[in-house]
Amino acid sequence: MNPKNRFKLTRQAMLLATISAAFPVVGYCSAGRVDFAVGNVESVTSTGSRHPLSKGAEINTGETISTAAGARAQVRFADGGFVSLQPNTQFRVDEFNYKNKTDGEEKGFFSLLKGGFRAITGAIGHVNKQTYRVKTPAATLGIRGTGYNMALRDDGLFVNVGEGAISLSNNAGLLVVTAGGAAFVANANTAPVPTNEQPNTPPAGLPEPTFSVADDRNSSGGLAIMPGLASGIGYTIAYAYTAPGPISGTNLTAVTATFNDSSQLIQYSGIQEIGAVGTATAFSATDGIIGWGRWVGNTAGNAIGPNPLTNGVFDYVVGIPTAVMPTSATANYSLMGYTSPTATDGSTNYKVAGNLAVSFAGTGSTVGVNMSVGNSTNTYAFNNTSTPFGAGSLTFAGSINTTGTGPATGNCTGLCSTSISGFFAGTNASRAGLSYSINNFGGITIQGVAAFARN
Repeated sequence: MNPKNRFKLTRQAMLLATISAAFPVVGYCSAGRVDFAVGNVESVTSTGSRHPLSKGAEINTGETISTAAGARAQVRFADGGFVSLQPNTQFRVDEFNYKNKTDGEEKGFFSLLKGGFRAITGAIGHVNKQTYRVKTPAATLGIRGTGYNMALRDDGLFVNVGEGAISLSNNAGLLVVTAGGAAFVANANTAPVPTNEQPNTPPAGLPEPTFSVADDRNSSGGLAIMPGLASGIGYTIAYAYTAPGPISGTNLTAVTATFNDSSQLIQYSGIQEIGAVGTATAFSATDGIIGWGRWVGNTAGNAIGPNPLTNGVFDYVVGIPTAVMPTSATANYSLMGYTSPTATDGSTNYKVAGNLAVSFAGTGSTVGVNMSVGNSTNTYAFNNTSTPFGAGSLTFAGSINTTGTGPATGNCTGLCSTSISGFFAGTNASRAGLSYSINNFGGITIQGVAAFARN
């Protein structure tokens, strides 16, 4: 994000002053007003009638704001929220209610039908989370006190976060994306996943006003993100890292984990090992039960693990392990999210797909990994090799058969193996975390982690 266009955040008192100045209590009953409009911008009411919109026009519940090619509009809502609509966008105000107080009666429900927008949220949703949402054909967005960008394209929904966090939920799962992160949702039946691709919602030279945003704050003044992971003992972590050569992943139990206010893991400590983010940049995501992320750059630590890494990559998945493991039946797990795979040859744009097939059969317990890691040129497929784990054990590790297609897949065009480490988390093993390290025996290693939810 261009620094000059970053959202400027202050405390809630400043937000309330901004709201009061912009929207006097007396005589104001509409959802919002148009601050700026250029090109063909119009309103479509719930009855289908149309009328053009210009600066100062009121926006009411049930209206859809439509921008034509080359047109843009900026709308400020009664609670201090703000949206900047991009060309070829349809944005509907489904329900809006704000009477200068957050008593649970307030509502800001919207739909993005087409196109994209930049947004800074106002008072709605900052006390009562369920009072703010944006529905799209691919997923529903909820907030945790934030500024964010959203773009709905033919291939899916892209969102990135400026400050705070957002949640994305649909039929396939839920993903919380924290400050600096981005996510992609292909459709309503595919789980949201992290991505490096940013939504294309530039301001294109339009003047951007300074807005104040109320954020949920914890006792130390930091952003309070829920759902989230709390610092403490008893975590399990699986990881893979490069420093700068490939090192196979591992898992650690009884780990003390430290998270910041955005649920980003910043330090862990286990037996003979401590890892810390140091000066590395960090990405993280969580559903409140399991979290995953990566550190890129110079980390800090001792013993094995990141010790420290110089311009390295550390991928991790972390969670509170299942207290009582199932000892019978089978279960399938769907992919919730993953870190962008890292290849030692510098190749990029890898995507991950797949699932886990688990048998909780006492001494015959196994994990079958059905996954693919690939980009437009090369694909590695994990061939459901059954990896055994002990009766009642919450961790598993081993090597799984891998085949590759593409010019850079080395000996995996025949058959090679991938090292995996993983664990189960949540009640009744409701989540699973997996780290992997693919060695194609051609001098290239690809690593990453993935998180899964039990169907």
